[in-house]
Amino acid sequence: MDYHKKEEQLFERWAQRARKLHESDEITKDGLLYRGEMWFDGFNQVCRPADEEQLWADAGMRILVMTKELDEDDGWDIRAESGRVPSPRLTNRTAQRFFPNMELWIYGLMNIPDRKAMPFCRADNATRLQSFYENAPIARMVCKKQPDAKAASNAVMQKYMENYADLLAEQIAMYRADIILCLGGQGIMVKFIQKHLLKDLQQVNESCYYSDEANVLVVKQYHPCYSVYGRKEMYTGMIHDYQAFLDATPQFPAQR
Repeated sequence: MDYHKKEEQLFERWAQRARKLHESDEITKDGLLYRGEMWFDGFNQVCRPADEEQLWADAGMRILVMTKELDEDDGWDIRAESGRVPSPRLTNRTAQRFFPNMELWIYGLMNIPDRKAMPFCRADNATRLQSFYENAPIARMVCKKQPDAKAASNAVMQKYMENYADLLAEQIAMYRADIILCLGGQGIMVKFIQKHLLKDLQQVNESCYYSDEANVLVVKQYHPCYSVYGRKEMYTGMIHDYQAFLDATPQFPAQR
């Protein structure tokens, strides 16, 4: 499948819908993260497109990461994001705090040798996490495509998601992910997926929801910038629930 072509077509339809609703048609582009050469575009260290579509097609397990929106004035193509601190010297330092947490959670969910989820002490290695994030096949979406420096409330997000429900559901379904990691939003993304995509989605424990029919796991996690709980506490709670799910669901993930 030509994912990037389909993404671009969907973004154009999203902009058309926005104009009909008298909203901004400036769209944040998202989807399969680029896996090519790293370069400095004058503002950020970013990646060029490369073989990410083939990596996704060949992946034994696929993860789609969803957040509410991009809290910035201008929309940009987050498929090019690296998570590194902006620098023309192409430094290896990871930006704080969003990316280190997101990288840790993705790594923990995707790496389960012998079906055993990794404890925090084994997973939390900054160099390994950054390398994994920059090279693994990962899809990342924002639910609200129009950028805004002011964060939208959950009530505003729910209205927005319903106004674009068909397009949002189409994009989620396009990737056929095994794991959908929903970050922040107090469950509004999980509820959307249950209503519009996975009708049989059932809660397994505090973090995990499972569709037996589609063999898809939806994980509810805090926003990566959430500061009430510490890094270890947020990871350990999620990974404990994930291990319980794995123990009870031998058919997950599906074999390709």
